[in-house]
Amino acid sequence: MLEGFAEWLSLTPANAVVSDTNEFLTWLIIPLSQCIHIICVAIVMMSAGLLNMRLLGFTGRQQSFAKMSADLMPWFWTALIVLFLTGTVQTLAEPARELLNIGFKTKMVLLFITVLIMMFYERTTKRDPNYWSAPANRNLANALASVSLVLWIGIAAAGRMIAYLDLRPQ
Repeated sequence: MLEGFAEWLSLTPANAVVSDTNEFLTWLIIPLSQCIHIICVAIVMMSAGLLNMRLLGFTGRQQSFAKMSADLMPWFWTALIVLFLTGTVQTLAEPARELLNIGFKTKMVLLFITVLIMMFYERTTKRDPNYWSAPANRNLANALASVSLVLWIGIAAAGRMIAYLDLRPQ
């Protein structure tokens, strides 16, 4: 299924534009997209990392989780949207390399789970700003934050491995 979609995508005009390295302006699309992608990865990872470390009690003890969440979530969601856009551009340039890659697939599954966790953090905090500081929720906070940190590390590793796990026949 993904093979057919990747093949179709490689034949689209959008692929022709972003994969054209003969023209200076189109040649710049991918390097610029990658630079923006890396900056947004840093923003997302720092935001998620700080929130998870706060839940674990390692950082930001002078600030409530609700306040830290209110400060960081807009950065997180904005950077995530930009990541989606720049990732789409990169996928358009080399659809089979991305879509058929086990590193890419792993990254997307882990990202889906971590985004659900971040949505849960945000939703519970908006409903009850003191939810995560309640003693009854400490075990859940520690478990989610620990799992989330491990998954974010997995996302970074899987994303980096995309370059090395291209197993398509040459």
